[in-house]
Amino acid sequence: MLAIMAVILESERKTAKARIFLALVYALLTLGAVTMVYPFAVMISASFSSAYDYQRHSPFVRALFDRDDRFMRSIAMRFRVFPREVYPDAPDSWTSWSQVAQDHEGVAAFARHELADTAEPWSERRKRARAFLGRLAEADPHALVCDYDARDVPAFVKSRYGDIDALNAAWPIRHRSFFEISFSAESKMNPAKDVPGDEKYATFLAFKSWYAKSSLERGDYVSRAMPYPLKDSADEIRNALAVQFVEHGWRDFAESAFANYSLVGDYLFLRGRAFANTLLLVILSILASLTVNPLAAYALSRFRLKSTEKIILFLLATMAFPAAVTAIPGFLLIRDLGLLNTFAALVLPGVASGMSIFILKGFFDALPRELYEAAAIDGASEWTVFLKITLPMTTPILAVNALNSFIHAYSSWEWAFLVCQKESHWTLAVWMYQMSQTFAHQPWCVMAGFVLVSIPTAAVFLLCQKVILRGIVLPSMK
Repeated sequence: MLAIMAVILESERKTAKARIFLALVYALLTLGAVTMVYPFAVMISASFSSAYDYQRHSPFVRALFDRDDRFMRSIAMRFRVFPREVYPDAPDSWTSWSQVAQDHEGVAAFARHELADTAEPWSERRKRARAFLGRLAEADPHALVCDYDARDVPAFVKSRYGDIDALNAAWPIRHRSFFEISFSAESKMNPAKDVPGDEKYATFLAFKSWYAKSSLERGDYVSRAMPYPLKDSADEIRNALAVQFVEHGWRDFAESAFANYSLVGDYLFLRGRAFANTLLLVILSILASLTVNPLAAYALSRFRLKSTEKIILFLLATMAFPAAVTAIPGFLLIRDLGLLNTFAALVLPGVASGMSIFILKGFFDALPRELYEAAAIDGASEWTVFLKITLPMTTPILAVNALNSFIHAYSSWEWAFLVCQKESHWTLAVWMYQMSQTFAHQPWCVMAGFVLVSIPTAAVFLLCQKVILRGIVLPSMK
């Protein structure tokens, strides 16, 4: 922006043309900012959403300021699909939670009806709801149905078996982690018919009992475990849901919103050495990039080699091939060197960058030759010239190179997954990819993961941006 202001003379800034020009520039900058901020706001909003409101793709969470919407979301916390058996008088168009979320007027009318004062005092309704949940907590789990939340499964099964080896020894199907476990088949079984007697189904029965008992201990009035069939207890369930919202609506909303981040934290940061691996990889990649690229560019610029043009052409040619083309030859080379499943396999391929060397050489070529001549007269060695004169003047370019190295090392999961098959060497990017596959049926959890892993990138970018501005703007103002 300062560069644009410098193009317009001080005497011209108050003219109509200059003001129109500046207004257009500010409008374009604002539009560019909106196009960048809006998608990020949608991602943040989606990270706090659920099956009910995820499909809205809105930059804000409506339940924060809409009580009716918050009530409907509290119902969605306990049912995978809209409970038609509990609310037979609801609109016929409500066949999925996404359709319910789009009917704002219908949701408002529905909530007002369910939360309206009745002839029965709220104190009596609370007692009745509490007694209802108490009966469920003592009921035979075979007689309960459960629309469980997949986010609750890993913690419960882990608390029951302790470690994954004990789980695999007891269950017929082996699992690599507790996050892979699902009770989808068990939850669809009809409790009124014969059910299997294997260990996994026994765990599901204990899971249903845990839902009801833990809800009762928390002081709730309803849980995800419900009596079968639902229509026989519709009035009790409706009363319990209304009382639960009145008493604990905000608490339930906050817990459901941050449950996504809790799951992501457990998945990404408490498994293996993902965070330590990523930190080490980023540090090594940045140090290697800031060492090799400046040295190579300085040599090409300072010593005027005969084959400089050919070397530059070769460096630029490396950018003509996409990463997918070079992945196989790169993998074969790393394999032949015996570097698979090592940090060297992650760091070495990104040490030298043809674009970085090319940009740095151009910057070095633009530096005044008089600086080097004065340094030679003073008796400075080549290392002194490089470290004390050249590098300090290239801080903005080095900041850009460091930023590019960080982004490549931090977000590149394809190469990391290809050359490091051991989970002990996986970085956050690899685990994030695995999570996007494991929880594809719960994209709101994946969005929470994207938000968390994007925070370091944003922080590093802002830090490097200050260095770039300090190196470009301040010299122009002197």
